[in-house]
This record gives sequence, C-alpha cells and structure tokens, in this order.
Amino acid sequence: MPNRPSIPDNIKLKLWVLSGGRCEFPGCNEYIWRDGLTLKEDNFAHMAHITAFSPDGPRGDIELSEEMAKDFDNLMLVCVKHSKLIDGRNHGDYLKEDLQGYKKAHEDRIRRQTDLQPNHKTTVLRFMANIGDRAVTVPVSDAYHAILPKFPADDRGILLNFTDRPGRGKENFWKSCADDIVTQVERGLASGNDREQPSHISIFALGPIPLLMKLGHAVGNTISADLYQRHRDTENWEWKPENDEPFDYNVREALEKDSKDIALVLSLSGKIHEDEVYKVFQNRPHLYEISIESPTPSFLSQKSRLEKFREKYRSLLSMIRDKHGGDVKIHLFPAIPAPVAVLCGRELLPKSDPTLVVYDHEKDKDGFIPILTIN
Repeated sequence: MPNRPSIPDNIKLKLWVLSGGRCEFPGCNEYIWRDGLTLKEDNFAHMAHITAFSPDGPRGDIELSEEMAKDFDNLMLVCVKHSKLIDGRNHGDYLKEDLQGYKKAHEDRIRRQTDLQPNHKTTVLRFMANIGDRAVTVPVSDAYHAILPKFPADDRGILLNFTDRPGRGKENFWKSCADDIVTQVERGLASGNDREQPSHISIFALGPIPLLMKLGHAVGNTISADLYQRHRDTENWEWKPENDEPFDYNVREALEKDSKDIALVLSLSGKIHEDEVYKVFQNRPHLYEISIESPTPSFLSQKSRLEKFREKYRSLLSMIRDKHGGDVKIHLFPAIPAPVAVLCGRELLPKSDPTLVVYDHEKDKDGFIPILTIN
C-alpha cells in the first residue's frame, strides 16, 4: 500500500473549521480536541478518506484514489473510534454515498448554527399532561425538527411534565396543577446563573384544555412565541404549506333579554350543541360562538388559521367587554385543538379582559362542568 499522502495545512484548517471541531459521523458529534472522560486536551481526530487514498483501500478507486487523496470534499473529520469503524473490518457497511451524505449533513448543520443571529434562536417549551386515560408525549426531536429555520437557543429548553400527576378526580387536582404550571413557567422563563430570559419561545403542548389555557395565560403575551399543532395524519408538528383554499371562522350571538350570564362556545374540533350549554345554567345565558363549517380536529393545518382565530377571538372578547362591562365573567365551553387553547389563555389581558370560567366535558358527570377560573 502506498504511503498516506500529507494533507495540506489549508485543507486541514478548512476541515476543522467547517466541522466545528466535532466528529462528522452521524449521532456522534463529539469534540475531538479533548477526551470526553478526563477532559484532557489533545488531537483525537482522524482525517478519514471517503474514497481511499489507495485503490486497494476501503472504497478505493483505481482512477479516483490518487486524484482525490488531498481533496477537501473527499475528507471527513472523525474521532478515532469512528475512523476505525468506517475503515476497519466494518468498512463494507459504509458506502461512498453514505459518507458523503454524513459529511454534508454535519457541515451544513454547523454552518446554519454558526450563521444564526439572535432572532433565529428560540427556547422550546414542551407541556405534557394525560388526556383522560391517554398518556401523551412530545419528543424533543419532533420539536427541533418543527422549529426550522429557527434553532434551539440551548439544549435544555423548558419541560412541564404532568403525565404522572396523581389525584385526578380529587377536588383540588385542577387548582394544584394550575398553581404548579404558574410556578414552573415563571421559573423556566426567569433569567439567572448562566441563563438569559428567553426572547422567543416555541410551544409544543398536549393535555386537557383547561390546563393548556392556564399554560398560555402563565406564559402571557409579553414574550414572542410560536405555537405548534400535532397533525394526526402525518404524526408530526410541522405546519403544512399555505394554500388558496377559502377558510374563515363564523361568529354568532344569541342574546337573552334578562340574562346576566355569558357563555362563549368554541366549536372547532367538534360541535358543541346549545342544549349542552344551556343545561349548565338555571336561565339561558347570552351565547356567543366561534365555529367553522365542519368542525374537525384536523382543521388546524396551516399556521395562518391559528392567526385568523386569534383575530376573531380578540375582537369578540373586546365586543363582549364593551357590551357587558369590564367586570363580566365568561363561561367558556371549548372544543378546540391544543394550540388554540394555549392561545386563548395567552391572549387574555390581565387588567382589561374578562375572567374566564373554563369548562370541560366529563362523561361520567353527563356533560360540562367548570374546571378552572382564569384571569
């Protein structure tokens, strides 16, 4: 076998810089200027050839090996362990095309992250609470994929995990959860030690509607935020491309002459019938409703539909406040997707918007019951 060619210094420098000093083997990403166990610094890197420098080597080529021996595009910076893996007894498992793809993906990621300006970073907030007997999860990898072209500001994010919360069905359960949501959100958004207060958050939330609304209210609208929806058909959180399909929300009101109660119905994921609302009250309330033509959980496919709802919701809250007074209490009956619930709580202005009493449908109690009071 011929002697290994000497790699020019400018090619070495370029490879170290564009790899970020990390192993380019997928899933490794280890710094290769220090030992991960002892933290002692040294050169633990190997500049591996994709097409071997010898025709007889791994992925060697009788015509290209010598030509590509010092070519930047033919070199990967890898740790010693993965150098052995791709060039040792397992080299047959790693085709030239595979290694080229690993190199490109790694260097593209390093370039994107080092190109980031502060406004391209976001803090990922994940909220999980069981829905009835159904456990939910929000994988951090799904969230990171959905936020592109933004990138996580750090590898910690904010996690509110209520999936193992005991006491469901007990009198104080909902209030206890709500209080803990406020505490954990305040802690997660606070600055301190080596952490700055987030300037932007990306919210991925699944759970009972009242808790999602409390989450939104605890976060508030003083920090810029994006909300995400888990799509059942694709099983991911990426907003679907916008299209020209006509879409709008219907707003209606049914006012009662002598009523002092106000009900706000949100029929989006499913239809809430008037009789379900009326049986909660002794006398018929003033009823306001935001609905769509065919309520279904899958309607919230594009981000623009969430923004359009925000406009209708804010307008309706203002109208109710103007018509019925600033100290009015609204009884809210929601059939809505998770991000709409978060938005409903987030958009409430503490000093000017009405108090909301949020109801949830309980099968064992034959209808809607009040769960939480917000604002």
